[in-house]
Amino acid sequence: MKLLIRITLLSLTVSSLLALPRFALMEDVSCGSCHSYQGGGGNRTSYGEEYARESLVLKDISLPWENEESEFPLYFGVDTRYQMIAQADEDLRQFPMQFALYGGAELGSFIAHAEVSRISEEFRVTGGLRYEGLPLESWVGVAKALPVLGWRIDDHSVFTRGGNLTLQGLQREGMPYTPYIESPQLVQMGSSFIYGFDVTLMAGTPFIDPNRAFDAKLFKAAKMSYLYSGDLFTGQIGLAYFDENDLINGSVASWGVSSHGFVWLGEWSQMNGWIQPELTNLATIHQLSYRLFQGLDIVGRYEFFDPDIDLTTGAIQRTSLGLEFFPVRGVEMKLSYRTSSLDLPDASPGPESQILSQIHFYL
Repeated sequence: MKLLIRITLLSLTVSSLLALPRFALMEDVSCGSCHSYQGGGGNRTSYGEEYARESLVLKDISLPWENEESEFPLYFGVDTRYQMIAQADEDLRQFPMQFALYGGAELGSFIAHAEVSRISEEFRVTGGLRYEGLPLESWVGVAKALPVLGWRIDDHSVFTRGGNLTLQGLQREGMPYTPYIESPQLVQMGSSFIYGFDVTLMAGTPFIDPNRAFDAKLFKAAKMSYLYSGDLFTGQIGLAYFDENDLINGSVASWGVSSHGFVWLGEWSQMNGWIQPELTNLATIHQLSYRLFQGLDIVGRYEFFDPDIDLTTGAIQRTSLGLEFFPVRGVEMKLSYRTSSLDLPDASPGPESQILSQIHFYL
């Protein structure tokens, strides 16, 4: 078994950090209830700030600079990430991953957010504006952001988002929902006029593979979800379909159950034409978490990615188990163990093993 140890330090991430969908399911709300972007992400709303302050972190501990909730609905922040990787037989690597400035506002029925970030060696600008004052609990918005069709897991390296392994030497070993892809410009509208149901329609510029040799037309998608809240459990299911330029298309099914501190999230995502024009690839994830006590969760994952479902070999499997600790508001620490295996006859024996450690500050 090849042992690979990675120590990852992510620091100073603000309210622009990605949403954690298991928190929304535990609270019986949508990701857009806590974040300015309807699908999750962007700066936190006032409800999201209240949850982070009162329900997320370890009790009776607060940061000295923490402010009470303000009536003035403007938010500003800074976000920077730094990473160190220690690998067997290699020197310790350390480098900044990201730097970002963000701002947001809640003005009546309008929710706005903007972010300027530096990822790798490039600067990216994302943001959006949403209006929630339409009849039938409907909303409409514009954004420069990645569409959210399934669970917006906070780790962009999971296969259902972007992946980060290159066990087969492919550039694409995961889906295209990663911050390293340029975000499209989207027009979105949604409604929750039937209790528990939520419908979202979106259209925008192509982003999955804008370099393909065809005339850029349109990315379009439809998503429907249902949220059930009962005495024993809260559950959610979702279905989505998308198409880009009539050449790349796919579907996403997502589900989740929360009960007494346990949360199970699952997603099945299939795409045609992403790896290569004639191939259909599949990514799945199962995540089970349990809140040991307020501020500390244990999280386990199983992931699967198949770049070509017509072949019997070539799939990648990955499992992980770790702890996520929120000691005070503004601080998150992670420690996890992860293994990966490749289903190929000439693959190296045994799974690749990793130990990942993260520290994460947000103001």
